[in-house]
Amino acid sequence: MFRKSDKPAPIPAWDRSEPPMEVPTQPAFAEATTNANIEKGKDISPYDQVVEDVKNDLKTSRRLPASAYDNPTDQDYITVTEVARRYITTYNINAPTRGLALLIEGSESETAAESERIAKRITEDVLGWGPIAPYMDDPKVEEIFVNGHNHIYIQYAGEIAEEVTTAFRSEYALRMFINNKLDYGAGGRGVTVKTPYRDHRLRDGSRVHVIMDPLVANLGYGGIAITIRRFRSVARGLDDMVKLGSINQSAANFLRAVVKAQMNVCVSGGTGTGKTTFMQVLTSEISKKDRVITVEDTPELQLGHIPNWVALITREKAEGVEAVSMADNVRHCLRMRPKRILLGEARGPEMIAILEAMNTGHEGCMFTVHADDAYRTLQRVETLYLKGGMGNVPLLAIRREIAQALNIIVNLGVFRMPDGREIRRVKEINFVTGGVEGESITHEPIFNWVHPRGEPEYTGRLEYTKATPALLIRRLEDRVSGWRWSREIS
Repeated sequence: MFRKSDKPAPIPAWDRSEPPMEVPTQPAFAEATTNANIEKGKDISPYDQVVEDVKNDLKTSRRLPASAYDNPTDQDYITVTEVARRYITTYNINAPTRGLALLIEGSESETAAESERIAKRITEDVLGWGPIAPYMDDPKVEEIFVNGHNHIYIQYAGEIAEEVTTAFRSEYALRMFINNKLDYGAGGRGVTVKTPYRDHRLRDGSRVHVIMDPLVANLGYGGIAITIRRFRSVARGLDDMVKLGSINQSAANFLRAVVKAQMNVCVSGGTGTGKTTFMQVLTSEISKKDRVITVEDTPELQLGHIPNWVALITREKAEGVEAVSMADNVRHCLRMRPKRILLGEARGPEMIAILEAMNTGHEGCMFTVHADDAYRTLQRVETLYLKGGMGNVPLLAIRREIAQALNIIVNLGVFRMPDGREIRRVKEINFVTGGVEGESITHEPIFNWVHPRGEPEYTGRLEYTKATPALLIRRLEDRVSGWRWSREIS
């Protein structure tokens, strides 16, 4: 007999009345991973998910050439749109079974129209400029500022920058977007924590500067600031500059002769005065028979109108790769038998190299520097020479070298109007006479900005100073067929 305290023997599992425990169809870890991915997918918007799927497909299938991300063709747009349509349909079919929100809802006709709209939007996000695409296509837009994913400012020519309502989806989306542009357009040069800044030139000549956290402090973790200076071909030649009011006809006639006579020119001005654009305009007067070498840090000059043109750019130091500076490239181009050397903005040792080139028989050189007038331009050139590391050269020798190398200084300025608009004008054109008096290089103003006493500076205009430097006049009239000072200037 069993005592009350005795426990009955356990019933074997095969003899229990309740159904046996189901064996899991997949390991617990795999099931947890699947559930986690589903939960994660719920946090990502349907649109973001489809965009990532499209990007992954294009990357793994290699449907597009690398050039498509920087300069897409019509066929590239068609390819991406077709892939986007497929993933939109696939996502919408599978979303209910995965517990995800639908990407598109509505009637069949509404779904078809919305699907096409989203496919085009995805294509623009992958190949184009996403939310800033309309402004990249607008010829009146001069600057685009992106301060993080949700603050975009647009500046139209001559106007004040204003914030617009468009935005990127997230900081991550912004970073992936700009890195696509930098990686494919500049050979793997996207921004990272190790290299948190980059400069890039677009195919149309626009400049892009990108800088990110940790060098940006106020945009949060991973914050990115992007500045795009649009290339606006509003002036292709000096005649266009005259029509825009940037220069008068006499000064344009003078500069046209200066370029044809192969005189060495420095274009100076403050930030945003249009120095590179103005030098680009001057190149329209260069003979198509000349061999021209341009040396720049970030390539901006577009000399497609000159058949015999070679553009040299710098290279940053990387693992196993030595840096190539602008000064290095100036020395390289001296071995390439150039008829003219065009240097982008001079900021260091390249100033020594270009002055040496000018003083050893290379005529028709041009370069730009930051300076507010002709006098400060010469000071700036002298300072850059000293910064180049040749401190053992006497100042008098440096000034003589500058005076003998440089012929013409063109100074540009920006004037702020009462309504906030900005206008760019040529403020000064000076002839460097080739001498040194005391501590100064002698120069003579040919054109000066003149405004009524007591009136704002923007009310003035560029006027001929009545100067008649015999050496300059003789060189222009000897070298430019049929050109006469008295007729073109006076």
